[in-house]
Amino acid sequence: MRRGRRGPPGDAGARVAAAPLDRGIVIALRRLPALVDRLLPAEGPDASIPQSGAVPRPPTAAITNELSGLFKRISDYFLQQSLGLTPEGGAAASAVLEDVAARAAWLRVVAAVVRWPLKTPTSGSGSNGSPGGGNAGGNAGGNGGGSGGNQGSRGGGDSNREGTALLAQEACGTTSVLLDLLSMKPPPSAAAPDFVRKLLRTQMLQCLARRFAEAAADTEALTAQQLQLTVDYASVLVSAVSTIAAFVTDSRPDQLSLLCFGRQLAEALLDSNVMEHLARLVVMLLPQQRAPAGHADTTRHMANFTFRVCQDILFLNGALEADGDEAACAALRQVLAGRCIRHVVLVHGVAALCAADGGPTYGLPGAVRRAAFGGCMVVTGQAHPEHALQLLPELVHAFQAVVPGDSSSMERTLVGARVAVSVLLRLAHLVIASSAGEWAAQQAGLRWMPLPAHPAGPRVVAPLVGVPDLVVKAFKLYDRLFRPLLSVEAHEWVAEVGTDCWRLVVAVMGDSFLHMASPKQLDWLGSHVLQDGGPPLLPGAPLPAMAPPAIAVAVAGGVLPCLERLLRRTAEEPGSPESVVVKAMLRCERSWQLWYLLLAYGEQRQAAALVVTMAKLLRHEGIQAVAEWSTLITDCAGSVLTCALRTPAAPEQEQALPEQLARMLMYAVCEWLPELSRIALQLMAAPVACGSTDELGRASNVLSPLLTWLPPLLLRRGVGGCGTTARTILAGATDAAGPASCTTGDVRLLLLEEIRVLPLLGAALRLSQHSTISFVLRLSLAESGCLAAVTWPEELWRAVGANAAGADDGGSAGTASDGGAAVAPPRQLSPPPPLCPSAWPPELVRALVPHLRKGGAEEVADGVLALAELLEVWAAAHSGDDGSGSSSSGGNQEAQLLGRLLTVMAWMHDGGAGRDRLLARLVRPAEARALLRICSYRGCIRFAGDSEAEARLQTCGKCGAAWYCCRACQLSHWREGGHKEACAGGSRPHSD
Repeated sequence: MRRGRRGPPGDAGARVAAAPLDRGIVIALRRLPALVDRLLPAEGPDASIPQSGAVPRPPTAAITNELSGLFKRISDYFLQQSLGLTPEGGAAASAVLEDVAARAAWLRVVAAVVRWPLKTPTSGSGSNGSPGGGNAGGNAGGNGGGSGGNQGSRGGGDSNREGTALLAQEACGTTSVLLDLLSMKPPPSAAAPDFVRKLLRTQMLQCLARRFAEAAADTEALTAQQLQLTVDYASVLVSAVSTIAAFVTDSRPDQLSLLCFGRQLAEALLDSNVMEHLARLVVMLLPQQRAPAGHADTTRHMANFTFRVCQDILFLNGALEADGDEAACAALRQVLAGRCIRHVVLVHGVAALCAADGGPTYGLPGAVRRAAFGGCMVVTGQAHPEHALQLLPELVHAFQAVVPGDSSSMERTLVGARVAVSVLLRLAHLVIASSAGEWAAQQAGLRWMPLPAHPAGPRVVAPLVGVPDLVVKAFKLYDRLFRPLLSVEAHEWVAEVGTDCWRLVVAVMGDSFLHMASPKQLDWLGSHVLQDGGPPLLPGAPLPAMAPPAIAVAVAGGVLPCLERLLRRTAEEPGSPESVVVKAMLRCERSWQLWYLLLAYGEQRQAAALVVTMAKLLRHEGIQAVAEWSTLITDCAGSVLTCALRTPAAPEQEQALPEQLARMLMYAVCEWLPELSRIALQLMAAPVACGSTDELGRASNVLSPLLTWLPPLLLRRGVGGCGTTARTILAGATDAAGPASCTTGDVRLLLLEEIRVLPLLGAALRLSQHSTISFVLRLSLAESGCLAAVTWPEELWRAVGANAAGADDGGSAGTASDGGAAVAPPRQLSPPPPLCPSAWPPELVRALVPHLRKGGAEEVADGVLALAELLEVWAAAHSGDDGSGSSSSGGNQEAQLLGRLLTVMAWMHDGGAGRDRLLARLVRPAEARALLRICSYRGCIRFAGDSEAEARLQTCGKCGAAWYCCRACQLSHWREGGHKEACAGGSRPHSD
């Protein structure tokens, strides 16, 4: 997770690095080694790195005062020169460290002051005093000697103790500023990593842990100066962790020395347990809220430092995960799993949440809650009581760091898990509610929002940081612990948790938050959240009568309109964050399952709107769009339709789900199959010209759902009888169909005119000659051909005649032979794809037979042979006359061949019972299309708005029978879509 801190580009950074230091600072740095030698006389070959058990000798007052002044001068130099936390400040800090002797001396001072005990014995009259810190004045080194030497003999006393305490404060404070500045200019100079590396080697973290433990042992006895010194200790700890995290997260792959810092820091944090000691000190200080004069904010500072370290560990863990350093990540997770760390973060978080939403306190005492509240807020917000208080961004990140973990003790019980996810959900709700549609006004600093009257106290808002992380963590916890508990008998609160998680997912996928997510998070939202939104469907397993609990909470959480909105934004902006989420979802093999379940159990208008949006996407993409995106869209639509026939309804669903699944599937058939047919016809023309293997594969994938649905649709249409000629069979079709005959008109128009079955099957026959075509596709093609020949023998007869005459009628049956001409199509057709011959060459039909017999489909193979012979009879009849003969000219031979085809049709009726039940409940296309009124222009590809269900349509002012989403569609429909001829008004609309 890159934090984005970069130095000036090009030679600007070189100019900054080359800037000379102030002469006074140079002189001070030259004096530093000599002063340190007087403070800490060398003992051994490497006195700059003392061992953890060695306590440096106590200094004299003069030396400590002079060193304190030197460090203060360096600190003031950074601030007075207005360098601040900028790349220029980082360059100055690096320049300070270029002096090797000064750098070594600086390290010796820091190593010494963190070893000086926080509480020293009282000096008395020159003898060793009894332990105690009440009169120590906060000196950090009054008893610096390892043996507790006589302070009086060394010029001890209050002035000496105050001098050592002041030196410790100035050394830690200046080192903290130095480290902060070094983190502002990555990659740093060679001196900076060397300084930080040796700082870790001095076992600074282990020494700081001892100081925090010493302070926590008796917090009531701490003086104001000692409290301030603990703040300085915590400050240098935070700066060290932050600098190392910056080195690692901003390093390049070739900077191995910087990458190693991450593991070294993780090991030091785990070995020293310094974070747990710091958090324990905060826990001990919090209930007391001891505030000596001038240091009322000590506890708040200590808590804030704890949050900052947790935040930096979170960032560092993300970088180490990306680099594959699992050992370091495991160490960091173990650090964050400390009970005191989690307690501090949770106490402050719950205090803020209770003030923000008035929710449950989880047993947190009111006094502690009130004491912790001040440590949660940005300080400047308290100066404006009329404005809302803002939660610290560091606390939000600390929440993400410590709650929840993969092996968290909070999650070992259901109660603990419920509390963990509840806190995360409340925090995420607060962050999202705080946005209030004002993302454009969000600045890097504090957001000022007018505060309405609030009887419970000041309003609390949260910064818009880490929202995707919060939602991802909450959803992972729900998915791992609560989704398995969802069932009909589950507690009501389990479903409420699931619904709340989905609402947050929907919210974070809005325009205001998706752009805050990293590519990895966007991919996860699509490939895991949307992909695994519903329960897995086993092939052939029946759907339950009621929505499964997992899909019920997803629907209640708003996933259906969210998915449609993502699709529409993807169509409008292919490079948007929404497109990354959608593509990640569609790449998954099981992406169709969520769609199918949403069509089955979602709210009908929303589900219908999703169907229309997908149809527009299919219309919009075609083969002119990017191949990957177009393939994902067609594959998803095809999988939903194909797998619907493999996932039948349960027997008890005879009356439970007729209006939902049956209507939605028929609506999808009406909207998607014509567009898939158009794309398939375009793709099947490509291999003929270039022989592209990729195009063959795409054509097969698009053709598969078409050929899968054609047999059941043709069987559903209901053609029967066994007359002696095609015309006789066709004439008896309506009577034989019985009650289903009312559907034949619009089904016929759907199949012949919108899907263009005859030219589609003709092109598929040519495609089937390639060796890469599967047996399943050839079988579906053979079944569709046999059924189409029996259903529309006269149309196929005319196509054969047109082919014999050297012309082609495009496969459109303008003169219906079964009464279909009286039924008007619901909308005008889209611009036609490239023309394909509607006639079926008998030799290509006959070529299917060996493949069918090899696959064991003997009955279908017999039907295909009969179809090939019938086509040959018709071709011979047309070649022997002027092409105007009737379809009954084949006589007895034609009747026998049609009878064989009818036998195949009867065999196909003996399919699976579940599929038959589903097909029996399919509604008429006109009834399915009545689910949602949409734009009458068939070529409409307008994606404005979030949903088709919310589109505002305007009726045609002349006839009132057509509806349009915009003026452009109305004009296009008039000029190109045929509405000019159909409109009862008969006058041309005026353009705006």
